[in-house]
Amino acid sequence: MSRVTSLRTQWLKLSILIITITYILFSSLLIYATSVYLKDQEYRSVSRSLEDVSSLYENQPFNSITERDIYTSLYDHQQMGLYTLSGEEVYRWPIRTQLNVDTEFEANINPVIETASVDGDDYLVGTRMLQSDYWHGYVSVVHPLNEYNTIIRMMLFIATIIGFLSVTFTSIISYFFSIQMVKPIGRFTGQLKKIENQGFAERLDLKTNIVETDYMIETFNNMMSALEESYNQQKQFVEDASHELRTPLQIIQGHLQLINRWGRNSPEVLDESLGISIEELKRINKLVEELLLLTKNEGQDYLHNEYINLNDEIKSRLESLDKVHPDYTFEARLHKGKVMYPINNYHFEQMLIIFLDNAIKFDTENKHITVGSEVDRDGNIEITITDSGVGIPEAEIDQVFNRFYRVDKSRSREQGGNGLGLSIAKKLVELYRGDVWITSVEGKSATVHIKFTKPKN
Repeated sequence: MSRVTSLRTQWLKLSILIITITYILFSSLLIYATSVYLKDQEYRSVSRSLEDVSSLYENQPFNSITERDIYTSLYDHQQMGLYTLSGEEVYRWPIRTQLNVDTEFEANINPVIETASVDGDDYLVGTRMLQSDYWHGYVSVVHPLNEYNTIIRMMLFIATIIGFLSVTFTSIISYFFSIQMVKPIGRFTGQLKKIENQGFAERLDLKTNIVETDYMIETFNNMMSALEESYNQQKQFVEDASHELRTPLQIIQGHLQLINRWGRNSPEVLDESLGISIEELKRINKLVEELLLLTKNEGQDYLHNEYINLNDEIKSRLESLDKVHPDYTFEARLHKGKVMYPINNYHFEQMLIIFLDNAIKFDTENKHITVGSEVDRDGNIEITITDSGVGIPEAEIDQVFNRFYRVDKSRSREQGGNGLGLSIAKKLVELYRGDVWITSVEGKSATVHIKFTKPKN
């Protein structure tokens, strides 16, 4: 089982690890570069001193060289020795010191510089072979590395102290920074718990001024809105279905009980009850289909549109209705020329049927329905469907697109409507970036306006 740690702890560990590794690499590189530079300077000192001392013994007699000459040829704390070709020591300087460094002589006129260690002290030993009129043998210069080692140790000590202080300081800064960093997340978590207890209606009301967390909050609120909408749709579906199914089911139940009591011996009762029950079942089936259509959450990604001529579809639909309702007059006042729009042919036909069917239901006296189409200068399309019926009261116009709302409640059941047609048609219009509204003169007419904006290329 993995161990759970807080974000603040992980951030603190990561920041300390990064600063520690970075400091170690930087310090190591700096100390290494410094040591290489200082060691090169030490080698140069030995090489120069060896060159100066060799020049003394190559160009002057042994007895004419003074201690002052040797002193000026050497750096501080350096020692020199003069040897025969067999390696026997002839002279050393300073005289009172003793060279405890073992020197291996090679027959090479070029200087040879090697490292040596005696009793824990490090030295550079340079030797050179001399072949001149004044001396045949070797000269040696011993250069102590005490100062070099002291500087390197001091740098290591300082680097360690600074590293410790840096890591400590970074840890403190990271700790307080991590507190500030996770504070918005803590507030975010607190509000999430509140939302968990209070439901979908709550939203995150939080501004952190941090791009990532603000985006996360916005995304969460959008997700909650989508969930709430989906939940409300399901709830609405259950409520609508329960509300509308209750009456036909009660009717069917009553007639089945009537059949059970008297219908077996009375063909008239049996036929009447079965006929009514079948009609109510048809109503239930149609209601369920319409509810499912309203609940279905279609989006633009699922639409497969192609440009169709809306005028042709309107003419085709009016011709069909003219045959079904020969006592009605259907007048077409259409825009001259083609009226093209990207819309699913079946969906456009479905919304036309709903609006025309609704006009037929409420125009039972004059029986005159007019359908028009217009295209304005901006390329926007408006379709109007006008009946000559009873109209809609002004106070009720804004409610006619609500589910199960009926203007004439006393006649609605006789006309067979469920009160869902206009809601379905409105949803189809809006699905294609359109708008729909109704204007009416009570007692004279009602007009449905459908407007589609010009599609962007």
